[in-house]
Amino acid sequence: MERWIWVAGGGALGALARYWLAGWVQQWTGPAFPWGTVAVNLFGSFLLGFVVQASLLGGWTGELRLLVAVGFLGAFTTFSTFAYEALELLRGGQGMEALMYVGLNLGLGLLLVMLGMATVLVMGGRG
Repeated sequence: MERWIWVAGGGALGALARYWLAGWVQQWTGPAFPWGTVAVNLFGSFLLGFVVQASLLGGWTGELRLLVAVGFLGAFTTFSTFAYEALELLRGGQGMEALMYVGLNLGLGLLLVMLGMATVLVMGGRG
């Protein structure tokens, strides 16, 4: 079976799981703070750590890793990948690179969200 099919299948399930969990948490906590997103990001980070370690120790097939780690968790939250990659840089003794990685993703991410919003306004509010 083509590798992309495993990613697509896991991605569909991960997107649905994100939608369900974030919505459930947000409904439970109320609209004052985005707890649904926080819950998804934190739970996804735990799951990615679990999956990576289990796949290394348990000899998972490449297809199963694609389905769960890349597909499901990739659609569930990319924050888990961000957290894992930052940790790997730290574990590899690359503290400055880890700091740069976190700073670039957060700082430029915020800046580019603002730029995207401003671009719509410059276009006269048409998206």
